[in-house]
Amino acid sequence: MVDSGPEPRLARLWRGVSGALAVGLVLLALAMIGVQVYAGTRDLPGPGFDVVVGHVVAAAAAVVAQVVADRRRGWVVALCGLAVVLLVASTLWFFWWA
Repeated sequence: MVDSGPEPRLARLWRGVSGALAVGLVLLALAMIGVQVYAGTRDLPGPGFDVVVGHVVAAAAAVVAQVVADRRRGWVVALCGLAVVLLVASTLWFFWWA
């Protein structure tokens, strides 16, 4: 890819925001795994296998989208960042708020 000069500030900001959200989703997935393991070792009802798998799948998809956004330029950055935001919002909605 040919370098066409410095990247616009808004694109860098958007990439940073979506990266922070992707990291937050990964940390949330790790926390859910930890809670499920803790609950399983203490005979407590944990969040459940489906909830943990949902968090892990969403986190993996967000990381993939963020890696693509970090390596590309142009409209792909905006699209992948939007995908990360939608993954975070849908995970929070379906597993925490709904």
